[in-house]
Amino acid sequence: MASASEAFEKFSTWSKDKTWLKVTVIERGQPEDALSVRICGLDWEQSLVGVVGKAMHSFGQFDVTTAEFSIEPGRMVVSRGDVEWLIFEEEDSE
Repeated sequence: MASASEAFEKFSTWSKDKTWLKVTVIERGQPEDALSVRICGLDWEQSLVGVVGKAMHSFGQFDVTTAEFSIEPGRMVVSRGDVEWLIFEEEDSE
């Protein structure tokens, strides 16, 4: 497991590099949504990750308070227990 500091460093890198990410939202073991987004804002103190998406053309945010982080090359899994997951994966360059 990675620390929140390491996770926010990765989010910051993705933000600076304007990396498109596929984010899969899973709740209670069921995929809820898959979004194509860029990181557009970070609030380390509040544990918030702001995103803007290709399809949504609006701002959204993920609250990662009390989450655990697993960082791999090109991918990060954010989980809260066995019920909620956010899977961030780098998309191929367009």
